[in-house]
Amino acid sequence: MFSATSLDRIETSTPPINEVQDSHIARSLDVLSSASPPTSSGPVIAVDLDDVLSQTNAKVAEWHNATYGTKMTLSDFYYYYYWKNPYWGNLQETFDKVRSFYDAKQIFDVMPVPGAREGVQTLKDMGFRLIIVTARSTEVKEDSWSWIQKWFPDVFDTVICTGQFKDANKAGHEVTTKLSKAQVCANLKARLLIDDSAENALQVSTSSMSNASPAPPTPVLLFGQYEWNKRVSLPSDQIDAMVFDTRLKLEEGREFWKEEKLEDRVPENAPMYRVKDWGEVVRWVKKAKEEGTL
Repeated sequence: MFSATSLDRIETSTPPINEVQDSHIARSLDVLSSASPPTSSGPVIAVDLDDVLSQTNAKVAEWHNATYGTKMTLSDFYYYYYWKNPYWGNLQETFDKVRSFYDAKQIFDVMPVPGAREGVQTLKDMGFRLIIVTARSTEVKEDSWSWIQKWFPDVFDTVICTGQFKDANKAGHEVTTKLSKAQVCANLKARLLIDDSAENALQVSTSSMSNASPAPPTPVLLFGQYEWNKRVSLPSDQIDAMVFDTRLKLEEGREFWKEEKLEDRVPENAPMYRVKDWGEVVRWVKKAKEEGTL
C-alpha cells in the first residue's frame, strides 16, 4: 500500500490498453518494453512493493504515533486512502503528514513482510522473471531500489514506479512512468500481479473485460489480511465529505466501513484471488503452473 493519498496513489483515468494515442504513454510503453535485461527470459510476475514486500503501513502507524501521540494500528487502516481512516485529519493535513513521513526517510527503515524473501526466491527458482511495480514516486526510486537489493538481492530485474509522470525514463534498474498498473502489466505481458490494493486488483483483473481487446486481463493475487483491501476507495473519494471524522459525524456514529465489501464490486469471472500470506502465494503459483494456467 503506501500512501493512499493524491501524492502517490490516485491514478487518473487512462485510455484502453490497446488504444494508445497519447505520445507520452506511447513512449512509456516503448521504454517498458526493454525494462528487463535480455538475459531474463522467463514469464513475468509483477509484484507490488509496499505491504507485499515491505511492512510499510506498520512503519507509517509507528511514525504517526510517535509524532502525533496517537494509538494507530494496522486495523485502523480501513481504506486505501489515508484520509478516510481515523487519526489522519482532512485532505491537506493528510498530504502534509505523508510528505513529512517521506522527509523522515523512515520508509527505508522497514522490515520485509514475513515470508517475502523466501516466497519471491521460490518464484524465481520456478523460472519466473520478477518485476516490482509500485506507486512510489521518482524521488525515492533509487533509495527504494537500494532497499530492495538489501533485502532481496538479485531477485528482481526492475522496479517500475507508476502513476506520476508525463514520460517514462529509465536509469539503471528503475523506471518511472505515468501508466496504470493495468497498462504496465499488459505491456510486460505479466502472467500475474501480486498486490495488496483492492483498487489495483480490481483495475488490473478487469482491464480488458469491458472493451473489444482479445487479450484477457492479468490475473491478480490480492495479498494480505488487511482491512484496506476488504473495501474499495475511488478517485471521487478525494473530497472533504469522505474524511473519516466528517463522514462518521454525517453517519451519526454508524460504523459504515463494516457495510462496504469489495466482493460487491468484483465482476463475475474476474481473475482475482485472495491470498493471506506468501505461503499461499507460492502454493497458488505452483498449482497454477502444474495445471498449465500460468
